[in-house]
Amino acid sequence: MNHNCIKTLTVGTLVTFGGVSTVHAGPYGYDLHNVLAPASAAMAGTSIARPQDNVSATFGNPATLTEFEGTEFTFGATFYMPEVTVEHDGSVTGGAFKQKSGTDIFPVPQVAVTQDLRGLNIPGTLGLGLTAVSGIGSEFRAAPESLGAGAEFIIFGVNAGAGFELTDNLNVGASATISFAQLDLGLGATSAQTHDLGLRGTLGITYDVGATTIGAFYQTKQKHEYDSIIAVGPNPNQFTNLVVEQPANFGIGFANNSLMGGNLLLSADYMFKQWSESEFWQDVYEDQNVFTLGAQLTSGNWDWRVGYGYADDPTKTDATGPIGSLTTVQAGGIAGGVELPLTGAGGTPVVQYLQATQTEVIYKNRVTAGFGYNNFLGVPFLSLDTHAGMQLEETRDYGTGSLSGGGHTSAEVSSWHAGFGLTWKFM
Repeated sequence: MNHNCIKTLTVGTLVTFGGVSTVHAGPYGYDLHNVLAPASAAMAGTSIARPQDNVSATFGNPATLTEFEGTEFTFGATFYMPEVTVEHDGSVTGGAFKQKSGTDIFPVPQVAVTQDLRGLNIPGTLGLGLTAVSGIGSEFRAAPESLGAGAEFIIFGVNAGAGFELTDNLNVGASATISFAQLDLGLGATSAQTHDLGLRGTLGITYDVGATTIGAFYQTKQKHEYDSIIAVGPNPNQFTNLVVEQPANFGIGFANNSLMGGNLLLSADYMFKQWSESEFWQDVYEDQNVFTLGAQLTSGNWDWRVGYGYADDPTKTDATGPIGSLTTVQAGGIAGGVELPLTGAGGTPVVQYLQATQTEVIYKNRVTAGFGYNNFLGVPFLSLDTHAGMQLEETRDYGTGSLSGGGHTSAEVSSWHAGFGLTWKFM
């Protein structure tokens, strides 16, 4: 049915390990989930029941692919800028500092094509797409007391999916994501840049009840193993692998366009992210609940959109290590260094420092807006979608120390994004 639409020896430990999860994206931990897609981004990522762009259908609930008839091709880009400032009292690293992350704007591609199969008497639609599904990065090298932490982590997803109409009201779909993940620890003496391919699947369903659509999806975990990425002993050959899993996800959404003659679309999504069962992340994060609301008002060729999102702070409050498979790390360089533990009482403040400087995705509130325009440039089959949004500033204290909030480290985060998408539609 088409609705149209993370003294001295401790310092060495942190220098070695600090970049493993130096990733500042959002707002769902390090996952994106359509919050940067051409139209859905203006509605805070709301897209489980009735997405307004084919990128969101391809990378979200695959059952919604049935809403896209004919042939559609979308090309777009979103520019994402995280703002992260960390302050530390020196109790963990040996020197106090306050530093803003030196990262710059990250461009995120948004590409998808959907092909209706009804011309072959098959009641369904295929979807293919490419975008970044997780990641980004930060660095604090300008402050020597920060231990020179800096890295980038990004996962690109190539998606293939299909949605089918079982009845006039019921649609189902499935998709597969082949992911290319790259982790650069940014530590030349003790680590290396590596990458890995991964796979995850998504199952989805939608059901129409009059002007209301209910949608739901389940997405499997996404596993990547980075070979020989970090030194764990004084021997130059003692590098270890590291497994990082993105969590399994469940989502349910509602959309309704019964108001204003069908021109007002109201939608709401809920998503549960199971960080507690994901290797590596389960040692620094707890499970997370996410809620989003979106609205779209259509007036002639214009679609006016707004959105609001709320996400739990996923920070694990009782994290003590180890982190992933790492119970020890190499400090002071590969050759002649010291092997140090990441567990026990001495390891707890280290883990807390890492949470503050490397995994502080503590965004809660997000506001978005944007518009779409059909008949763009006077071309009947071309439309433009734009969006802008902010993740409002949040601050959190970690551990026990001398900062004003009572912790040894604090993190202050916010972000903004802006982007566009062009869609060519052929019926």
